[in-house]
Amino acid sequence: MKLKIDRIDQHALTSFINRVKLIDSFIYMKITNGRIESSVYLPQRDAVKSHVVNMDQIFQTNEIVPSDKALKIAFFDGSKVIDAIKHFAHDAIKGEIEFIENDEEYVASTFRIYNDELEVKLSCSEPSLGFKDLTKEQQDAIFSRDNSAFNFEIDTHMINKVKNLFNLDTEETFSIKANNKGVNVDGKTFSVVVNPESKGAGEVTVYKKYLNLLDREEQNVYVSNSKVVFQSNDSETLLTVSTCQTA
Repeated sequence: MKLKIDRIDQHALTSFINRVKLIDSFIYMKITNGRIESSVYLPQRDAVKSHVVNMDQIFQTNEIVPSDKALKIAFFDGSKVIDAIKHFAHDAIKGEIEFIENDEEYVASTFRIYNDELEVKLSCSEPSLGFKDLTKEQQDAIFSRDNSAFNFEIDTHMINKVKNLFNLDTEETFSIKANNKGVNVDGKTFSVVVNPESKGAGEVTVYKKYLNLLDREEQNVYVSNSKVVFQSNDSETLLTVSTCQTA
């Protein structure tokens, strides 16, 4: 079975891959109900990321997309897909997804991208080799913000500032503290106010490495004793990381 794609938005596809590639080089995309979604996680599930876009933002087609089951597309190395896309002129790329049907889903076997001058055929991986699907109930629990002790907003400038301050000490962790004076991020040798306003109060400790999983977007941050949930203000992207008490 094949699905012909009349136009692939190279920038949107590259952006999608780069978002999930921050977690793992194995790329997993699931098309269902006119949407493309990906839920990826670190091996211990101490960091879980979800990203969703409308299908037509990346793939535009006049053909009927299977809707009775999810269509799953996976690549062993997302960087290889990005490298292939770079060989095509901007906005001059079409595609074809070849897939097989099993009892529960459609699974892509090859992904062909082409124009009048060039054709590249990419082999797809079995999705289960990289990630197991998280159920809706699991995702609802992982990304729940209902029991947050406090929450605040942080912009991209401040996120970069905090990451640069991390270099001042060799500790692997940092603290997020909120009170009536606002929200501070503290390391062993620094303390910086990231927002003068906070809804609620509390303190948690988090591993520095998790901040590298964030996209360059403004975030709403929801903090509880066991986890920190980052909700992008600019896209349908969620990232949940464990606090040191639960990592």
